[in-house]
This record gives sequence, C-alpha cells and structure tokens, in this order.
Amino acid sequence: MKNGMKKTAAVVMAAMLMGTGAVVPAAENMGIFSQTAIVAEAASVGKVTGLKSKTLSNSEIQLNWSKVKGASGYTVYMRKNGKYNKLGDCKGTSYTVKKLPNATRENFKVRAYKTVKGKKVYGKYSANWNTATNPQACKGLKVSSVGTDSVKLSWTKIGCTNYRIYQNIKGEWKEIGKTTGTSYTVKKLAPATKYQFKIRACKQDDKKTNNNHYGKYSGVVTATTKKSDKITQADIDAMKAELTAYSRNKAEYIKEHYTEFWKYGIDYNTLEEYFVMLENKLVPDESSYDAVYAIPYTQKGLADTIALYKRKLDYLYETRGDVYYVVYIEDCPNGHLVNSNPCWATYFLY
Repeated sequence: MKNGMKKTAAVVMAAMLMGTGAVVPAAENMGIFSQTAIVAEAASVGKVTGLKSKTLSNSEIQLNWSKVKGASGYTVYMRKNGKYNKLGDCKGTSYTVKKLPNATRENFKVRAYKTVKGKKVYGKYSANWNTATNPQACKGLKVSSVGTDSVKLSWTKIGCTNYRIYQNIKGEWKEIGKTTGTSYTVKKLAPATKYQFKIRACKQDDKKTNNNHYGKYSGVVTATTKKSDKITQADIDAMKAELTAYSRNKAEYIKEHYTEFWKYGIDYNTLEEYFVMLENKLVPDESSYDAVYAIPYTQKGLADTIALYKRKLDYLYETRGDVYYVVYIEDCPNGHLVNSNPCWATYFLY
C-alpha cells in the first residue's frame, strides 16, 4: 500500500513537472526515488536562446547559440518535409551543418539536455532559425551587345533569388542593378568609352527579411561602347573654336594690313580686337564670301573631322592670296551636295 502511494505521488509529480516543458524518459524499472530525481533534473534544463547562424559557403552553415547553465550538451534539428529531424549532438554552443545544397533556405532548432543516470533529459526547443546557403559562383558572363550608350550582359542561370550587377567606377566596384533574369542592360553610358562589369548571385533567407547570402563574383568582362554618329552642339562649338584659332594663325593678310583699315573709317588698337570683330560681326548673312566648303563629319570622330578641315585650310591659304579668314561654321546649308549627312560648311570671307 505504501509503495502504491509513493508511485502515485511520483506520477503526479512527473505530470506536474512535464507541464513545465521538460521531457521525462520512461521509468524502465527504475526505483521510485531515481525516477523522482530524473523528473527534478528535467525541470532544471533551460531553453536554448540566441540561436544565430553564419553561412560558411554554398554547402555549410554554422549555428551558434547562448550557453544553457548546467546543460550536458545540445541536440540540433533541421526541418524537412514539415518535420524537424535530428542532425546531431554537440557539447559546445556551435554546430556546423555540412553537405547542404547551394542556394537553399533551411530552418533549424536546438535544445539542451542533461544526462541523468545515462539518460538524456531535454529542455524546451529554441525558437526556429531561418537561413540559407550561398549560391555558387556565376558563370558564362559575356557581353551580348553594345550600343553607343548601353551594354547588354548575359550569363548562365543558377539557383538564387536574384543576380547583382557591378561596374568598375573610378577604380571602385559599385552595385548598379539587380535582376531575376539572366541578362541585364546597362544604360546611360558615354559613347566610345571602355567599361568593366562583373556579377554575383544572391540568395535571401526568406521574402520578409533583407539578410542576403552571396556567391563568389564572376569573372570580369570589358566592353567599349560604340562611337556616336550624332553631331552635338558641343561638337560644333569645339570645332568652331579650334578652327577659328587655326585660321587666325594662318591669316597673314590680316596680320599685315589690319592697321591700314583706318583709311576706311575703321580703327582698331590691336589685332586681337579686329579678330573679335570678325568673329562677332562678319557672318555670311552680313558680309561677302566667295566660297562655301562642305566636309562631312567622319565616323572616326571629331578629331578626324577637324584634321580634314585643317588640311583644306592649309591648301586654300597656300593657293589663294585674297582669302584671309574663316569665320563661320554651321550645319550644311540647303543646296550643297555632300555624300553624307550631317556635315558642316566652312565660309571663307574676303
């Protein structure tokens, strides 16, 4: 009768302590006092807290958590098919999960245990922890097409959430965009300019967090944008300034005779003053000119076009004594026959 009462009391105590979350092993023919001791030990196993992780590679994740006082060890679990399955035991507060697929999200839990009379007595599970492995390195990055102001990149598909695109800007790699596809067009680039790009894959832990895991960078690709066939106002201004200066230097007639213009009621203190007058006042609509030469803008660019004009100026100044100054450059006027468009016309004043 006394033994029956003791067993009843032990069962009641066990039931009360199990309500605290401790897991109690079966008695397995143990004495009532041993069973009571195990139940008491179970109640003192704390819950694991502070579970975090560090992704080591595209196949390994290291879990870390806070130490539970008095624990003999810890058991690590990973969810699969909706159920948490045991991965293994460890004595410390760190465990590395290996041989995982790359770019996959995983969920983990950990709980502490005490070893009592050769049996493991567990505390409560930790909160679950969601993390992911890194993607593999991106492969197959290439330049698909090049425009005057854009470069299209493409690469081989791998498992990841998205791809991040990087550009070398003044010696520093900066992220310039992202995409879920396997191509990306970089826009708003300058014509005839060399650029460098690389990419890497990104895997997010889940859709609600911004905790990202990255694969290794791809190789670097280089692309040079095409030369623009458009003539801008800046091109025209630069050409006019350079050819005007070049023409000034060749205008020997003006240099020799500008001081004689006082006979015509025109007086200038310096040669520079007279040149300014020509540039500001003597345009084709307001003065006489005896020739208009149209030379097309070449595909080799502004510098090559200017060189063509200079060769023409050299010839004209050497063969004609009455032509002394080039003062005006503009888009080719209507009626001038040229082989390509657009072009510029040069007026020779006399």
